[in-house]
Amino acid sequence: MTVKPIKLNSMVGAKWGEKGTLPIPNGPTYHELIMETNATAQDLERVSITLNTDEIYVLTGAEILMLERYKRRDHTAGLFVIPFSDIVARTKNGVRYTGLVTELGDSIHLDVQFKAKAAGVDDLHVQIWAHVTNAQAVRVIVPKIKRQTMPANAQGDNEFTNLIHSPNIAVRRMHFMHDAINKLKIERDFTKEFECSKLISEANTKRNERTPQAGYFHFDPIVRGFSIDELFPTQHSSSLVFTVTTDDIPGSIPILVESVEVVRPDLLAGQPQ
Repeated sequence: MTVKPIKLNSMVGAKWGEKGTLPIPNGPTYHELIMETNATAQDLERVSITLNTDEIYVLTGAEILMLERYKRRDHTAGLFVIPFSDIVARTKNGVRYTGLVTELGDSIHLDVQFKAKAAGVDDLHVQIWAHVTNAQAVRVIVPKIKRQTMPANAQGDNEFTNLIHSPNIAVRRMHFMHDAINKLKIERDFTKEFECSKLISEANTKRNERTPQAGYFHFDPIVRGFSIDELFPTQHSSSLVFTVTTDDIPGSIPILVESVEVVRPDLLAGQPQ
């Protein structure tokens, strides 16, 4: 599997205060998109990827940088990397299956909402690149990154029960955006699946060559690098409850959820992960 860079076409409508759109040609497997631009992270108000009718990625520029720093990827000024495959995976299949495989007839596009600027500033410049590998016969997994929000109206324990779930959706990582979370507990069907303090979580994160980000509590079931085998399944019979313990009253806590949807589980079974 040889990963190669390619230059994509020009983005349409890319101006300050406007939404730029770029159709992504199908054929190859996309491992990441790279946005070369004079915009800053704060200027990228909303970055989204739509696959057919499903908006699979929704991020801000600041969140793009956070994900790169968490995975200890060096940032180059003027470049923003939108990741599909898990480049930190330990196995070839862990990288291969988490890329965005495109199929005949797919409609894929990148949309970026740029911040409005006062008159007289430099014109906006944008060029999109991609790291790709050859086409794959079928798509097994669809990578996704979306934000959800949990209510948190108490000091102490707050519960989140509305994670998007299905038998075929599994969590790669969940990034809880609040700096006063000191513990996370997860229960599935009244059985404890996970319980960790911030101290233990961050120590384990660092031991596995990740960098905890200020203002976040990271739930990372694939922190050891097994990006398929150690995914956290969302399927449950009666309940899946995330309980965060906070030192204050947040009001609400945004959660950036990295997940995958397995669209052909029969092809994934039995593969080395």
